[in-house]
Amino acid sequence: MTPEEIDLVTASAGRVAPALGAVSADFYARLFAAHPEVRGMFPADNTGQEAKFAASIAAIVEAMPDFVAFADRTGQLGRLHAAHRVTAGQYSAVGAVLLETLAEADPGFDDATRAAWATAYDLLAESMQLAARG
Repeated sequence: MTPEEIDLVTASAGRVAPALGAVSADFYARLFAAHPEVRGMFPADNTGQEAKFAASIAAIVEAMPDFVAFADRTGQLGRLHAAHRVTAGQYSAVGAVLLETLAEADPGFDDATRAAWATAYDLLAESMQLAARG
């Protein structure tokens, strides 16, 4: 990622941060509506998962300027997701829903921000999938 892309993602995450818990809940509601087949991968009470997701987003954004820290964090997540047999298609679905959710939650979300988040998510998903393969 370029420094400009990192700045765009960081600024967007900062605008969303005060409502990150609600954004996380909205993300899962959208994910389950668009992809009901993944609902069974999550607990009936998804509150804990929503909190983990929000914390992970914050930690990943914070790690972005330091590639080693970013790769370590995403590698850990990838190994966790491997245990749940997350597929490449599911990573793609999550990325699309995440961008949709952020676009609605962030009042400053524009085309450049969308492109930066897409790049960040692609890098995240690739790193996670590489770690999942061992």
